[in-house]
Amino acid sequence: MGKRNYQRNKLRRARQEQAERDACAVLEAHSKLKIESSVAERYGAFPADLRQRVEAYRVDALRRPEDWRCRIKSRSQERRFIDLVRFTFAKYPVPAHLESAWTRPDVATMLRASQRADAPDLLHWYIVATQGGSLHKQAAHPHLSRLETHHFLAAPAGLSAEQAFWYAIARAPSDDTSAALRVAQTKLVEHSIGDGFWRDAARFFARQPTTLAEMNDLIDFIRAAKAEDDGFALKGRTLPALRRRMHEWHRALQKQQAICGGSWGGCALPDVDYRAGRDDNTAIWRFRQIKTGNDLYREGQRMRHCVASYKERCISGEVSIWSLSCEYPPDHFNKGVTIELRKSGVIVQCRGVANRSPYGNEVAMVKRWAREHGLNANGCLE
Repeated sequence: MGKRNYQRNKLRRARQEQAERDACAVLEAHSKLKIESSVAERYGAFPADLRQRVEAYRVDALRRPEDWRCRIKSRSQERRFIDLVRFTFAKYPVPAHLESAWTRPDVATMLRASQRADAPDLLHWYIVATQGGSLHKQAAHPHLSRLETHHFLAAPAGLSAEQAFWYAIARAPSDDTSAALRVAQTKLVEHSIGDGFWRDAARFFARQPTTLAEMNDLIDFIRAAKAEDDGFALKGRTLPALRRRMHEWHRALQKQQAICGGSWGGCALPDVDYRAGRDDNTAIWRFRQIKTGNDLYREGQRMRHCVASYKERCISGEVSIWSLSCEYPPDHFNKGVTIELRKSGVIVQCRGVANRSPYGNEVAMVKRWAREHGLNANGCLE
C-alpha cells in the first residue's frame, strides 16, 4: 500500500512540475513577442508620430535618420528615440530638460503664452543648442532675456522644461539659487511664461524668498485677488504685507464656507417691482427676498456689511432679509439697501453699502413697500 501511494504522489508532482514549466514557457514567449514587436532597431520602426517630429526638422539634420542603428542596450522606446535624435541632430550635449521636449509634445502647450500662438519651439531650441548656435539670438529672445537664457540652460538636473523656465526667470534677478529652485517647483508652472503678471510673481518670490508651501498658498491667494481685481499687482508690495492679506482671505473663505449653502422658505411676502418717474426717466426699484446661504453671503460681500451672519435667524424664520436695488438708466443696476424684516412685520434695519443710512428716494420706496404690505417701517426710517 505504501509503495503504491508513493508512486501515485510522485506521478502527481511530475504532472504539476510539467504544468508549471509549460505555463512559464508560454509567458516567456509572450513577453519576448511583446518586447520584440515594440522595440525599434531602425528609424522606420518608430511610430509615425515620432518620425513626423524628426521629419519636421530634417533640414537641420547632421546625419540621415535612416542611417541610425540602435547604439544602446535599453529596450525603452523613449530612450531609443532620444538616441536617434542625438544621432540625427546632435553635435554637443544639452540639458536633459531640453532634450526631453522630443518625447513630450505637450510641453509647448504648457508654455504657451496667454492669447498667443507663439509658444517656444523647444525642438528648434534643442537643435540650436546642440549644434553650438547662440540660443538667445537664434531662438529664445522673444521669451527670455540673455541672462535668463543662460540660467535656463544651466538649470539644475531633475527639473522639467516648464520648471527650468521658471527657474531661469527667478534666478536672473537674484543670486539665491536655492530660492530660484523653490520657485521653479511651485504652482507657477501651471501658468504661461508669456504672462507678465506671473513672471513678476516669480521675481517677487526670488527677491523675497520663503518656503515652498507658503509660496503655493500665496499663489492661490494671488490668483483669487487677480480674478477679483484685474488691476491687482505685486509692484511695491512686501512679503509680510502680502502674507497679512492672504490670512485675511483665508478667514473670509472660512466664513464663506460656514455661511454658504442651505436654503429656507422665508416669509410669505412676494418679490415686487416699483416704477418711479416717467418716460425716459423711469427707474425700476426691485425688492427681492434672500433665501439661500450663498445669496446671503454675496449680499454681505457686495454691500460690505455683516448680513451674512443672519443665516441661522433666517433659517429659524425669526427674520427675513431683503435686497432693494434700482435699475436706472435701463440695464444699469445700482446698489440700494439691505432690509431686515422681523417675523412680526417690523422693519428693524435698512442699511446701504458699508452700513450707510438710506437715501431719501430709498426711504420713500421702503415706506411704499411697507404701506402696501402692512409692515411697520417707522423704527428704522425716522
